[in-house]
Amino acid sequence: MGANDLNTIGQSIRRKEDYRFLTGAGQYTDDVNPPHHAHVFFLRSPHAHAKLGKIDTTKAKAALALLRSTPVRT
Repeated sequence: MGANDLNTIGQSIRRKEDYRFLTGAGQYTDDVNPPHHAHVFFLRSPHAHAKLGKIDTTKAKAALALLRSTPVRT
């Protein structure tokens, strides 16, 4: 560690991406929309440690572009 390295401690670092995001030109991962990508949706119980008897997935399976409807038991 040289003497010049100690001069940067506590100093602001100018980042390359700052200008893009401050001016609204930056692209976030939520802005990326590739063709044929899938979304995921998780429905959780509002009750902690609840035991679910049955999950009715008929409406989900009737959806036009549903890839999979899988109840997950943990």
